[in-house]
Amino acid sequence: MSVLNLFKRLIAIVALVAVSPSVFGQVYHPFAEPLEFNPDWQFFAPVDVDSLMELPSRKRANTGWFGTYDRLYTWVSRPEVEQSRADGDFTWGNRYDLGFMTDDRSGWLFSMKHIGGPGVYNTIYQERIDRVNLDDSGPTDPTPVQPFLDANDPQIGTRVYILGDSLNVAGLSNFEINKTWRREPYRYGGVIEPMLGLRYTTFKDYALNQSYTRSLGLISAPGAVSTTTDVETLISNETSIRNDMFGGQLGFRYFNYYKRWTLSSELRAFGMQNFQNRSYRQRSETTEYDGIGIGSAVVATDYTNGSGFVESSNSEFVVGFEARAEAAYQITKYFSIRGGVDVLDFAKGIWRGANPGFGNINEHSQDVQMAGFTFGLTLNR
Repeated sequence: MSVLNLFKRLIAIVALVAVSPSVFGQVYHPFAEPLEFNPDWQFFAPVDVDSLMELPSRKRANTGWFGTYDRLYTWVSRPEVEQSRADGDFTWGNRYDLGFMTDDRSGWLFSMKHIGGPGVYNTIYQERIDRVNLDDSGPTDPTPVQPFLDANDPQIGTRVYILGDSLNVAGLSNFEINKTWRREPYRYGGVIEPMLGLRYTTFKDYALNQSYTRSLGLISAPGAVSTTTDVETLISNETSIRNDMFGGQLGFRYFNYYKRWTLSSELRAFGMQNFQNRSYRQRSETTEYDGIGIGSAVVATDYTNGSGFVESSNSEFVVGFEARAEAAYQITKYFSIRGGVDVLDFAKGIWRGANPGFGNINEHSQDVQMAGFTFGLTLNR
């Protein structure tokens, strides 16, 4: 584990503790109603001892069914096999929670999270041999003479290949079932809910490296060469990796009320078995022209799909944690809006993508960090 990644984990834990309701103090909190802040400016007045005593009335937590929806804007670390592994990229996701709590302080929590990115590439525009399709009058042309793949690029007006080298292309889906219990409120109203559950997580990673070459070898006459025609080839190396993780977790949720505010923090520590699968293939597209430059016609095209296809599998054990800290503002009796932070850390055991010649393809036990902001809605929680 690098010093940088260890530092990131320490920041995540400190951030969670810093915004935890238990640190805000047992009576006073930094959240106030809109336009409510009204200091009396009596900085040297005696301490009001009565205000430090326990308040006799405490708000009890809701029971029954509840639901939440959160939109996530989260940072995802890059693979360790990348030269830019110290960097990361932001993407969007969604999180749903559904559950219930009985009057006997026992319940269930079902949680689902999906993050569809990021999808970050280094790209290069490579002009093709026949640079301009004279028969393509633009995207409004209702009857283009040549196929769409031979159309001019709408941004630069010529025929190009957009060569891509992936930097961070990944996605995550997470499902949880948790048994929860609610303890009696603490002295100043804080409530803790321990939880024990099962977790299923899928983390997918994709690597792409493309290259462009020109040659004199003919497709129409294999083995023959020509100096009056050109042949171009686009080569794509593609690796797809799927991490399917299943295991258990242990955690808790702590929350407290202050007027219309609900301040909460959650921590879940998990251990899961990771069943990993990798597939690699090389695709190529070769085009032969009858001349060189603008106006050359296509003589032959050859597509090779899945050359050198390789599949492999592995198994690792994954440990990590997820931490949340949120503040919800009550709009009605059962409806609130909220925002917060979410940190998800896989400390080890993740296989991320690399193509042969572009990194170590057998780094089975990498780490992944995701950290970002959330904002959403709650119902009866």
